Amino acid sequence: MAKSVKVPQLQECGRDAFSSFLRMESVKKVYADIAALKEQRDRGELTDKEFAEKKKALKEQLPIVTYHATFKNGIRKNENAIPTGLFIMDYDHIGNPKEFYDTHVKEKTKRLNIVLAHVTPSGEGLRIVAVLPPDMEIPQAQKWMADQLAAPKYDACVKDLARPSFMFPESALLFSDFDLLFADDIRAELAKRGIELQKPVFEEPVRSEAAPADIPAQTANVPQTGFPSEYKGTPYSAIIDDWFASNGGKPEEGERHTTLLKLASALRYICDNNPAWLLQEMPSFGLPREEMSKIARDACGYPLKPHMPWGLRQVLNALSDKQSAAELPPLPEKLPQLIELLTSNVPDALKPTVANAVFPALATHTYRVTFPYIDNKRTGLPMMCLLMAASSGGKGCINEPIDYIMADIRARDEENMRKEQAWKDDVNSKGANKDKRKRPELPVQWVNPDMTNAAFVLRLMDANGRFLYTRMNELKMFEALKTNSRTDGHLEIMCLAFDEDSYGQTRVGTQSVTGKVRVRFNWNASTTILQGKQFFLKNLADGPLSRINLCTIPDQGIGADIPVYGAYDEQFAQRLRPYIENLCSAEGEMECPEAFGLAKRLNEECRDIAKERQSMAYDYLRKRAVLIAYRKACLLYLANGQKWEPETEDFIRWSLQYDLACKMMFFGKEMENVMRAETSFAPVAKSRSNLLAKLPDGFTYEDLVRVRMEEGHPEKGAKDLLKQWVHRKYIEVTGDSYKKLR
Repeated sequence: MAKSVKVPQLQECGRDAFSSFLRMESVKKVYADIAALKEQRDRGELTDKEFAEKKKALKEQLPIVTYHATFKNGIRKNENAIPTGLFIMDYDHIGNPKEFYDTHVKEKTKRLNIVLAHVTPSGEGLRIVAVLPPDMEIPQAQKWMADQLAAPKYDACVKDLARPSFMFPESALLFSDFDLLFADDIRAELAKRGIELQKPVFEEPVRSEAAPADIPAQTANVPQTGFPSEYKGTPYSAIIDDWFASNGGKPEEGERHTTLLKLASALRYICDNNPAWLLQEMPSFGLPREEMSKIARDACGYPLKPHMPWGLRQVLNALSDKQSAAELPPLPEKLPQLIELLTSNVPDALKPTVANAVFPALATHTYRVTFPYIDNKRTGLPMMCLLMAASSGGKGCINEPIDYIMADIRARDEENMRKEQAWKDDVNSKGANKDKRKRPELPVQWVNPDMTNAAFVLRLMDANGRFLYTRMNELKMFEALKTNSRTDGHLEIMCLAFDEDSYGQTRVGTQSVTGKVRVRFNWNASTTILQGKQFFLKNLADGPLSRINLCTIPDQGIGADIPVYGAYDEQFAQRLRPYIENLCSAEGEMECPEAFGLAKRLNEECRDIAKERQSMAYDYLRKRAVLIAYRKACLLYLANGQKWEPETEDFIRWSLQYDLACKMMFFGKEMENVMRAETSFAPVAKSRSNLLAKLPDGFTYEDLVRVRMEEGHPEKGAKDLLKQWVHRKYIEVTGDSYKKLR
């Protein structure tokens, strides 16, 4: 369940929570408001389009439940789905749902193992939740159910495992069997009632969603041998499709044998060099079984080289990147007003990038502002954001929003630099023994990164507690910052800037810069993915990376349209100005209870995910990532005139998940290696593994140790993990073994 469809992170929905939803006043109000809109439409006061738009906005206020599946890490995506054994039937626009239920459903609820039936928010539809028959996929079960109900015109699109259902009030409930709906084991609950699930007789098969028509079919007379159909989570069919795309496309008649032999010669490296396994996975394109068998045998007859072919490795890497990019959480539909404004002129694909990248420039307008954090210390609002994306991927999308945010500071900087240059000219025009005016202490906040150490310290001193800011088109420009450290001084500055720690230099010369100040230095930088990885390669677990907010631009694919931007003009500047003025006027010790409470919740959510994944890299990164998210929440609170917007929580939770997803996507595996090597754990755990999901419903301590060893974890820690699972009610103790509760 989640409190709305915009929230990507789900929580487990138990019987008590579901019952409380039924009695929730806000849910009743939404149903009543939609009913009132329906009456307005029926009277002709609203068009169908207006009714649909208003109804959609109201439905987004409803909590959601996912009947088809629970989800790994609580992220509602099909690839994370763990089926519940239930399926949904939707009947839309049927006029009178209660009458339809009485006519077609009411007398068949027990025979068809229906667990729930209710009127949908529109007041014109019926939703049915039932137990999935054995050996049936959801589309098949829906077709079978429609036949049993003698009501063939159902919504066939409701088949995604990640499909959400809007919650409803008690008054909309037509039938419920909560004992079966919330049973730990549906089969066992039915068995108590003397019911044994059997596959219904079903004449007309329905094509599986997993096997679309455009995937080449296997040879009809090649037996299914039962080998795994995926390689490290990626279906062989996807690998084969991408291999063809990288090698001239699918073969035409006359080149089938040669092309398939090349494919088999590559594919055997991930099929144990086994001809039978190759026959299971390879398309035939009409070649007879004998010829396909010969192709598989010939391919496996050559000696294997120590490494898989370069072309196959490139295909697997590209698929891995696509899968990782697809895991980036989607931007919430409703955004805080300031973020809505700053992303309004960029295409949808670039909005998540801009939504993250604008914060360093916004934070530069705050002056000596602090907020209490959950560690019982106060924090300022320093921000650093790195954009990692492919070359020519659109990284310049962040520039114009930042230019408008920084317009007031840049204008003041230009005036102060003019005054500073006038002072220099005046000093240079006088002789060595002449009285010279004292250097004016004028703040210049937007600086170039290629400063000397003295210039850097001097600018910080002149700023008198204000933030310096720089924007780098290439991350390597940061290396030009000359510091008093012989090596990696720029990385040290990153760490000091995040912590607002002290820095300075001491010189004996009367004209030399001597001083010690707190480093308040915000920045934006862009880089290609390869250069970004190389930049941090030697310092993955040393601190800089975890202190940076990371964002990216997913690859739009070959032939993608050129992005079209909106106009940045005086109207945009006028709308932005009040937010900037609010940031500039804030000063001193502030508090935002909503942001503080949100930080606590986000910290607990991330702790749970780290424990579930057993990922040292995620656990390391999430600590500072939560602090970055908290600072963003405080900035939005200040920019909005110290008023908390309801949309802020969803946006900040998304921002945190997005930041961590980018870091794990680009650096997770390498960081896991480094951290496990440092703790003397020679094996490397998969960063996204879920140990509990890999165990059977009933398991022993030895089973857990075995799975931990397979995933690269030592036996040490297994007992503590069991205690955590028991405490969180994931499992229960049954004698000398354990049983899953979810």
